[in-house]
Amino acid sequence: MNILKPALPVLVVSLIAPLSAYAESWSCRHDNDVREVHLMQPADAPVPCEVVYKKLTEGVEDQVLWNAQNDGAYCEEKAAAFVAKLEGWGWTCVETIQDETAAN
Repeated sequence: MNILKPALPVLVVSLIAPLSAYAESWSCRHDNDVREVHLMQPADAPVPCEVVYKKLTEGVEDQVLWNAQNDGAYCEEKAAAFVAKLEGWGWTCVETIQDETAAN
């Protein structure tokens, strides 16, 4: 029975780990314009990460606003702060979860 105890944390972690790459995303609206902020990270690690900004209705190329190779919290903080800034400018933002593997 003691042999199973060390394996239990590994089993729990493997059951909780994401099965594919997911991105935290926000969709923001102001009048007829729609913009999105995406926090892109691999499914199995917080880095590398990047914050992608999309101006969907304005015909503008997507922009990578921030990226990090060593600190995934950096991207999370930057994305959340940028969404708060958009809301301060009058945009209405809602958080979404998007399966990035389905989009590819």
